[in-house]
Amino acid sequence: MKHLSLTTLALLTTLTLSHAQETKIDMHGGKETKIPSAMPAQKAPVFYGKVLEIKPAMGYKYLKVQEQGKETWVAIANAPVQVGDKIGFDKKTMMKDFKSKSLGQEFKEIYFASDVYLPQKPTAPKSMKDMLGFSSQKKDPHAGMGMGMSPEPADEKPAKPFVKKDAYTVEEVHMWRKNLKDQTITLEGTVFKVSKGIMKRDWVHLGDGTGNEKKLTDDLVFTAPTSTVKAGDKVRAKGTVAVDKDFGYGYFYPVIIEKSTFEVK
Repeated sequence: MKHLSLTTLALLTTLTLSHAQETKIDMHGGKETKIPSAMPAQKAPVFYGKVLEIKPAMGYKYLKVQEQGKETWVAIANAPVQVGDKIGFDKKTMMKDFKSKSLGQEFKEIYFASDVYLPQKPTAPKSMKDMLGFSSQKKDPHAGMGMGMSPEPADEKPAKPFVKKDAYTVEEVHMWRKNLKDQTITLEGTVFKVSKGIMKRDWVHLGDGTGNEKKLTDDLVFTAPTSTVKAGDKVRAKGTVAVDKDFGYGYFYPVIIEKSTFEVK
């Protein structure tokens, strides 16, 4: 069976492996776990297996794969995979006793694959960018897990004229991001999720009921050197608006709030 080589899917674990020492990571709702940090310079070998089960969660797909007579769990970024497909994947990143809060399931062992190969089908696109609709602009393959960007075109005009306010909504910050660039803003909302200690900062996802879930404008990321807030907290957040922020590794944000502080209400 011919396979289509996909563009490397830079998972959150891969991002944290860039350090020279062991580090803690937070895999989109899973518990923090120490893993080895050294990445092999050479291309990792590819393993093949048949997909037996698929569990989608927060922009990922957790796949139960039959590989050489045994069952293996593999997590990949969202991609057009079906039960029965034969896929290829690397095993560079393996986590033990990983608990996914979004699925409510603990995996004794699971691989977070960076290189994934899917069956080539007559109607399949030629690249991962095409498969995920990223060909026309710069996008984050992890958008669905909340560490990403809005799919709206970069030159889309705001639905409403900009109005300076004491506090903005999540939707307004996305819509007026160019007007708000480099300004300090205030926003009140609920903490969806906190990812701690990634790239020497905490990533706090806030929502306030505004925005469009399909366009990913219902979630806004605030970063801070450290934070004490947790999921479910209602907060008043303040920070500086950064536009078109590119952290590398595929992590590109049309808008993100930096140097943030939080006041729990």
